[in-house]
Amino acid sequence: MYALEVKNLQFGYRDNLVIRDISFKIKAGSFVSIIGPNGSGKSTLLKALNNIYRPQKGSILLYNRDILSYKKKDLARKIALVPQDTSIDYEFTVEDIVMMGRHPYKGRFEREDESDYKIVKEALELTNTLTLKDRIINQISGGERQRAIIAKALAQKPAMILLDEPTSNLDINHQMDILNILKKLNEENGLTVILVIHDINLAARYSHEIILLREGRIVGMGTPEEVITVENIENTYNMKVAIEKNKYTDTVHLTPIEIKEKKRKSGFNKVHLICGGGSGQEIINKLYSQGFDLSLGVLNIGDSDWEHGRSLNLPMVEEQPFSGISDGAHRRNIDVMAKSDIIVISNVPIGSGNLKNLEGAKQALMEGKKVYYLGEDTMAYDYTKGEAKKLIDEMIDYGMESIQSIDELIKRIN
Repeated sequence: MYALEVKNLQFGYRDNLVIRDISFKIKAGSFVSIIGPNGSGKSTLLKALNNIYRPQKGSILLYNRDILSYKKKDLARKIALVPQDTSIDYEFTVEDIVMMGRHPYKGRFEREDESDYKIVKEALELTNTLTLKDRIINQISGGERQRAIIAKALAQKPAMILLDEPTSNLDINHQMDILNILKKLNEENGLTVILVIHDINLAARYSHEIILLREGRIVGMGTPEEVITVENIENTYNMKVAIEKNKYTDTVHLTPIEIKEKKRKSGFNKVHLICGGGSGQEIINKLYSQGFDLSLGVLNIGDSDWEHGRSLNLPMVEEQPFSGISDGAHRRNIDVMAKSDIIVISNVPIGSGNLKNLEGAKQALMEGKKVYYLGEDTMAYDYTKGEAKKLIDEMIDYGMESIQSIDELIKRIN
């Protein structure tokens, strides 16, 4: 029985296609990894499979039924999604978070009953988080929080679980912990697992099948041995590799040798990123891995994005800790933007201290630079009584583009 049948699926943002006419089938009870370079459409595909994005063309059959015909609660009883960002701003306990997974089974004013608590306990036990149930979710480690979010998904009692990079930013021991839990659920409970993952060797070790994407198309789908070949990897990742069997795990193992010289499709390759407070880390990682010449600023020394930029030895316009942007730092930032091809503004909270970052970006835009705002809600974190939103609106009127995903951004500037 097929859990999923994808037929001629196509999806994009405006006129920019991210998923390009792809078709595949996944058997119930399979463990499938989706791999591919940044910007290949992996996360977009996963969201389409959960009906977050509606395809422009094609269809998705979930257990022989068109996914568009499911009501939200009915769909949530079939599929659970674990997103890439598992951060939670509110001080809920782990048990509270996992209990949210029972929402698809409750009426509007219906309270949790004994059966709900039993299911939540089972989910906590399956993910080794029962001892954490009374802890505040944002006070536990990243690996523990990831297991708790998976427990929430399991509390939905789904037949399928979709996970977007569940091992990213985790130590290797926590990566193995998460994947071992998923493998156990797959083998013992028959749970269909579909995950986006960057680590090709981990994908090969745990998966029944692998889908390899490049520029929104399927390069290969099949067993790890069928998909992870020297030709597929070199053509997809632009990298020379060696592939052999791991003598300890008896699975395909890839060793990178060197990056092949990459020819860009355009002259745009120097990007200046306005970020802060962690809003830029994923953007930095993806643009850096694509080979863009990155600069950051203005960032306060000690800021998490500043720390991340320093670890990659990126040029940054700096300001003293806990200080607003000085005139000197503002001028340096404008000079850096003048030498850049593209300016990218992350969905960073803006207050009076860093408002000059937007002023500098507006000046760069009016001087002919291409400027992109990256975020689903322009200026969701405006702490300037509307000044920041006004600047953003003025820039949009002047030609700044608002983009919802990093994958779309990479497509635009690559």
